[in-house]
Amino acid sequence: MTLIQRFLPAIILAAFGTLLAFYLVPGELEQMKWEVPGMPETYPIEQKCRPVFLLLLCYIPALGALMYAFMGTMDRYTTRNFITYFLMCTLILLLIYILADFTDNMERFRSRFEDPLLQSLKFYGTQLPMFLYQILPYTLLMGTLWCLSKLSGTCEITGMMQSGRSLLRLCFPIFLMSGLVALSYGIFGFHWAPSGSLYRQIMLKQARLEDGSPKPIIYRSDATCRIWRVNRPATIENPGESLRGVIIEQFAKNAPGKPLMQYTASSATWNKADSTWKLEDVYVRDMEQAAVHPVDDTFSKELIVDFQEKPYQIISPSQSNRIDSMGTSALYEFIASGAGSREDRCKKRTEWHVRIARIFSCLVLVLLAIPSAVTFQRRGTMKGIGIAVLLAALMLFLYRVFPSLGEAGVIQAWISAWIPNVIYLFISIYLFRQNLAHRSFREWLDAKLHRQP
Repeated sequence: MTLIQRFLPAIILAAFGTLLAFYLVPGELEQMKWEVPGMPETYPIEQKCRPVFLLLLCYIPALGALMYAFMGTMDRYTTRNFITYFLMCTLILLLIYILADFTDNMERFRSRFEDPLLQSLKFYGTQLPMFLYQILPYTLLMGTLWCLSKLSGTCEITGMMQSGRSLLRLCFPIFLMSGLVALSYGIFGFHWAPSGSLYRQIMLKQARLEDGSPKPIIYRSDATCRIWRVNRPATIENPGESLRGVIIEQFAKNAPGKPLMQYTASSATWNKADSTWKLEDVYVRDMEQAAVHPVDDTFSKELIVDFQEKPYQIISPSQSNRIDSMGTSALYEFIASGAGSREDRCKKRTEWHVRIARIFSCLVLVLLAIPSAVTFQRRGTMKGIGIAVLLAALMLFLYRVFPSLGEAGVIQAWISAWIPNVIYLFISIYLFRQNLAHRSFREWLDAKLHRQP
């Protein structure tokens, strides 16, 4: 193989990643101007990481191809098999997921959109990170099981080990590629999977409206002590549209519940250039003076106000505070601010730790799959695969039970998030020991059950 042939896939993927970055990163910077309070220079460091992580995501395939180019012949053969089966599992499961979801929501799309097909494609484009975030750990497990069971069934694993390599060394390329997938998984969970969940909730909620018009909303900002009442809000597809029929109430920060000012406007339009709001046909009432004696409202044809709220916050008030709709950066900001009740802080702190722990669960599931799929005896691999799938299903259960204990404050949040990984790490190590001793988990269990006292 010539040098050009070896590095050609990495060059092609790097070029594709560059084109993708030129398309996605500027769009992400533009989106942040609609979502993150304040001006770009005042954004928290967690929010500034969003375009950096997106740029990294664009080049992860090229990084994997570069690693592949430096591998030896045997490692490249194992890597090719693993990537093939992993991509097949991912595409099959993703297609099933999308088709099932589309079937459930097809009638809503047809009644809501003028061009249902085009808008459905746009909708599922925003849902792709969320779908991948839900299935990637398990497609990694299935891809590893499929790859190694095939190599083991044709005795290729045994032949490879005759070269003097251990089972762990043979599976090192799988761990390497799985690490890149786990990194992608973590990037999806940082912002784009929760953002897809938020977009989904808003879109499906809008689709249920009979007349197709957005539902009136009420948004309360504890940070600024303001309440927005909007009769005709903008839609998620066009957040820059004017808000119609707006009433804004300003309360005192040192005395919550004490009204200071009230703005009643026919429309409110946000200016992205300087982060200000333009209120049109607005009546302003001084509530402090009105509490003492009746006063006339001040009318202005146009009024510019420097309010920190941004369109996305107002459009999605009820959904934006849901844990599954908050990015990891937003969770960290909420925890650091100390806002909310103790129960709310416990839930969000636990979710923050869970998202980090689940990145490593991708590698733990791969470690679980290897001894379950590889066999050195004249027996099928289906029993080991069945046990691995059962253990993966139980892992889902553990990620429900232990985080619930953390949210309730029974155990520390970081402990509740990492306990499933620790448990399955020990199970994987034990299965490795049994496999290297040429003894299956089923044989060990039978021996324990039939041991004479």
